[in-house]
Amino acid sequence: MVSHDHGIWWCGGVFAGGVIAERLARKDVRWYMWLPALTGLICVPFMVANYMVAGAYTALIVSIIPGILFNVYLGNTLAMTYGLVGLRMRALASAILFFILNLIGLGLGPWVIGLLSNQLAPTLGQESLRHAMLYLLPAMMTWSVIHFYLASSSLKEDWANAPD
Repeated sequence: MVSHDHGIWWCGGVFAGGVIAERLARKDVRWYMWLPALTGLICVPFMVANYMVAGAYTALIVSIIPGILFNVYLGNTLAMTYGLVGLRMRALASAILFFILNLIGLGLGPWVIGLLSNQLAPTLGQESLRHAMLYLLPAMMTWSVIHFYLASSSLKEDWANAPD
């Protein structure tokens, strides 16, 4: 049941992020990058709290906010990827984007967390995985926020110069 609920939050974040960004971008295209930066920033304290709380139910409740918000980036990133390349380059751009997302998110991320958890295990025991996620995931989300914000700095010009 938990994984099913996670899917609902994931879809809600992607969909709502796209709808909200689309409305805000009518005034300024940089909202496509500002919105993931803002929602990522909001996620960070909830992510920290999620790994710090003692009870499983409290952790589940605290994880709802990041569960929704950390997926806002996906629709916006895809929209910008497709919008900034020509029609004939969209498939390749999408392939490169998903290759990088999967290489880092599904490949490197779990491996690094496992590695750090193993390093922390002699001192933290069963708590090593929690601490590995506490040390790495909010930091990576903050790094992501910085890059979304930096991407917004040239987005107006890039959007204007994008091929049809």
